[in-house]
Formats: sequence, C-alpha cells, structure tokens
Amino acid sequence: MSDTKRDSIYEEKERVDSPTSGTVDQGARIEDTIYNADLKAAIENTKLDPWSRRAISLYFICMVGFLNAVSSGFDGSLMGGINAMDQYLQYFHYKEVGASTGIIFLIYVAGNCAGAFFAGPASERFGRRAGMFIGGFIILLGASVITAAQSRAMFLGGRFTLGFGIAISTTAAPTWVTELAPANWRGRLGAMYNSCFFVGAIPATGIMVGTQTMNSTWAWRLPLMLQVVPPVIVMSCVWFCPESPRWLVSRGRIEEARAVMVKYHSNDGQTNPLIELQLKEFKEMIEVRKMEPVWDYSSLVATANACWRTLALALMCINGQLAGNGLITYFLPTVLSNAGVTSTHTQLLYNFANNILSCFGAFTGALVTDRLNRRPRLYLGALALAALLAIVAALSSKFGAKGNTDVNGAHATITFIFLFGIVYSFTYTPLQALYCAEVMDQKTRAKGMGVHILISNCAGFINTFANSVGLERWGYKYYFVFVVWNVCASALWFLFAVETRGRTLEELDELFGQPWPAMASARGARRVAVRTGKGGQELVEDVSNEKGDA
Repeated sequence: MSDTKRDSIYEEKERVDSPTSGTVDQGARIEDTIYNADLKAAIENTKLDPWSRRAISLYFICMVGFLNAVSSGFDGSLMGGINAMDQYLQYFHYKEVGASTGIIFLIYVAGNCAGAFFAGPASERFGRRAGMFIGGFIILLGASVITAAQSRAMFLGGRFTLGFGIAISTTAAPTWVTELAPANWRGRLGAMYNSCFFVGAIPATGIMVGTQTMNSTWAWRLPLMLQVVPPVIVMSCVWFCPESPRWLVSRGRIEEARAVMVKYHSNDGQTNPLIELQLKEFKEMIEVRKMEPVWDYSSLVATANACWRTLALALMCINGQLAGNGLITYFLPTVLSNAGVTSTHTQLLYNFANNILSCFGAFTGALVTDRLNRRPRLYLGALALAALLAIVAALSSKFGAKGNTDVNGAHATITFIFLFGIVYSFTYTPLQALYCAEVMDQKTRAKGMGVHILISNCAGFINTFANSVGLERWGYKYYFVFVVWNVCASALWFLFAVETRGRTLEELDELFGQPWPAMASARGARRVAVRTGKGGQELVEDVSNEKGDA
C-alpha cells in the first residue's frame, strides 16, 4: 500500500476566507484528517442512496446476522428473570444467589469458552455463513434440551451446548456484517448488530411477566422455548444471503466478491470507485500475508502491530464485561431486592422496563457511532458508569434493607439502576463486536473474533459465579468492586484505546504500526491546505494539527 494512501481518511473540510498562516492562499481550503486521499475521492464520487432498493435489501440481509445477537440477548435476560421464579427454584432446588446458582450461569460460560476455540476456524475455513448455520444448529439443540430438562444434569448439559453454539454464531455474524457493509456505512450497521441483543431481551423479559403467574413448570419452560426462534430463522435464511466479499477474495473468488459488492454497494448495479478501491485493498492485504493454518493463532501476537491489535480487542472484552453490567443483566432481581423491591412480579416488570430503556440507549449509541469518536466515548463512559454504580451502592445501603418503608428512596435507587443500564448500553453495547472486528486485520479477524468470545467469557466468569457468591455474602457492598474497576477501565481506555472511526479496516495497519498507536490516534492526523482548480488539487502548505480527541 502506498504512502499516499496511508496519509489519512477524509473527515471534514472548511473554507478559509483569509490566510491562517504564512503562505496559505485565501482560496485554499483546509482538510482535516485526510487519512486516504483515494478513499476520500472514492466516497465523494460514490453517493450511496440509503433508501434505494439495493440498500433496503442489504438491511434485510444484515438482519439475518443481527438475529445471532438476538439469540445471545435471549439467554442473558431469560436466566436473570427465571432465576427469580419460585417455580424454577423449587423444581431444581436452587437458591436465587449462591454457589449452586452460580454454576448454572458458569456452565454457559464454559460452553462459550469451548466454542470459541472452534468459532474462528469454522468461520475462516467454511465461510461466515457456514459459521452462522453451525452455531444456529447447536443453539437450537441446546435450547431444546433446557426446555425439556427433567434434571439438573440435563439442564446443565443444555446450558453448555447453548453457550457452545452462541460462541460460534456470535463470532461469525459480526464479522460477516462488518465485512458485508459498505465502507461508509460500516459503523452504523456494525453497531446495530450488538444492539440487537435487546431485541431478544425485551420479548424474553416481557413473556416472563405473564408466565410467572402459571402454577407449573411452564412458567419457565415457555420462555426458554422462545430461544429456538432466532436460530431457526437464521438457518432458514442464511444460504439465501451473500457471502462476505473479504472472505471470497481470500479464497481467490474475486469476481464473486465484485458481484456481491456491485449488487449491494451501488445505486445502479454498476461498479464504482469505492468498490474497486476496496477490492484492490482486499487483494493487497491478502497477497502480502500468506494464509496460515486455521488452528494457528500465533499471528495474533507475532508482531508489535498484532500485539497492539490484540490488546485493543482484549480491553473491549474485559472492560465491557467488568463494567457492572453482569449485576444488572443476570442478577437484577437481587439488585432490586437490595433497593427494597421484593415482589417477584414487580421485579420482573422492572426487568422488562430496564431492557426497554437499555435498548433505547443501545440503538441511540448505534445511530451516532459514525459521528462520535470511539476513544473519548469509552474513557468518559467508563467514568460515568463508575459514578452511577457508586450512587446505586450508596442508595442501596440506605434504602435497600429489608423492611425499608421509604418508597421514594427505593425509587431513586431504581432510577439510577436504569440510568446505569442506559449509559452502559450507549457506551459499550454498539461497540463490543464492532470495535473488536475493526481492530483486527483481514488475516486475523475471524480468529480474533473467536478470541473475543474466549476473553469475554473468561472475564464473564466474574459476572456469573463470582457475582452470585459476592452478592450473597456482601450485598450492595459488592458493587464497589465494579466502581473501582470502571475507574481503572477509564485510565486503560485513555492510555491504550486506538481511535478507529473514519479509517478503513485495511488502513488501520499503518496506525497500529506506530510506537504507541493510542496516542498517535488521539493526536489526529496532519492538517493540509488544498487549493482546487482546473488542474486538480494542489497542496499549498502542511499545517500542524494537534486537536486531539473530538
């Protein structure tokens, strides 16, 4: 890739009415962060219509990928609500918190970790669509087993199988969506993927409000049965969807990749500068790297560039899991009990309301993903989460004791619980899959997304087994563990988060090659003054740009 191509991506431009320094002409305009002049020109010459028939077809195709996030959303919200049902607790002789309940959540994490080792190779060897199909089939199997479970062992086996399948599907799907989306829509579509977690969470929590009144095991079996719906739809539709153009190029199927991009990245069914530029970059990135065996993960740490990429991915996996969301997602009834809400029916209603509000936060975050820089969003969001969780802990200490009669105090606590859910969903939910896919290059993306699942679930151990034991022993005091971590996460994001907004997936290679990529991305690119005339564009003068995060 040439030095010119690596200069910068076009972000914004403004007219200059008077000279800003020395030799800058009055007729010149200043262009900030022109990371790639070719990409800038390609985007300007390729105005995609977001409401065209081709664009709408692409949206529906991406929804097949989004359904894999829906499957994941079902589980988190279902088990959080079912864990508060007396019908479930009495049938299996469990307690709402404690070691035995922690094992139920932990076995799902174990299935995720096991599946992560197969997720990357399956997606890379057989294609992204095959990865979604395989994952969907295993999810369907696991959901069927837990719905029909007659014993603890059967329920645990189903939970492990479910986690295994979700690891594979949620590795293939975000990679597929990110690679299928046009370059200038990548942020929005990629962010929408993980936000669809709540498309599964809302109906899951809603149906439990009604089934909780059933005086039989159908109170919890019926909600669990809903988990078969997303994988059935994915398995039925995925083979009618196009394969990832990047994966096709990696297999030498250039014309097939071009046909897919022409069909969904154009307004008129003809190739355009943006399509040809992306195809050229795909081929360049693949040609300079020999494809390694699917089981070899050494490329993730083989060079300084790769290590920085893996660090960025690990930060998202760990910080996203340890923000305190596990307290809300899996153990919201217990958290509400700490706030003075003890009625199971009321707890389930609040769980339902929390998912609706969190869904609002997630989709709002997704819609502004192409407008807000990732880096400040992450380190400022982590600080906000620390403050909100500290307030929840403080209010719970005063109004969360059994026998609390201060209704207003309890409601204030619940309000801040909801605010925490909204801020978490705005900050992390849209970026959890998107950012991990962005920081990986073509060679390592599928495997990196598999490692994303593995690291997330290793961190998720705290959100399952440890949270259950911690809440049982220390109650609201346990929240402060996550308050402290969010403060640490903010510092880690500031020091090591690499800004990916406004840069193509391939051209991030230059940024990750810097001695300290996070600081390099924060400083911003060089600023140049450009004069446009009959002879084309002419560089007038380089102007220092140290504007930093915006």
